[in-house]
Amino acid sequence: MKPSYVHGVYVLVAAGAAVLALGLVRGDNSLTRYFDLGKSRTVLAETVKNLEKENANLTEEIVRLKKSPDYARKVLRDKYHLTDPDEDIVFFAE
Repeated sequence: MKPSYVHGVYVLVAAGAAVLALGLVRGDNSLTRYFDLGKSRTVLAETVKNLEKENANLTEEIVRLKKSPDYARKVLRDKYHLTDPDEDIVFFAE
């Protein structure tokens, strides 16, 4: 027969394991929170990737606008409806 203190150690180890297992299921650092954070990380990585693409496109657009006054004028006309000083805008009714 084993000494009684060994039995007490087994009980303490089992109790500790139960507390740790409960902590994995519930608590601030639970497994579900871990997986939720993993999903959030994936979404954030995708967002960063999209923002980097958009940033590259905008940087390219800035270069085009700086290099070509004709292109800049076209963008101002199309996007912001600006005209040259000697131009008039005429609206036609349908």
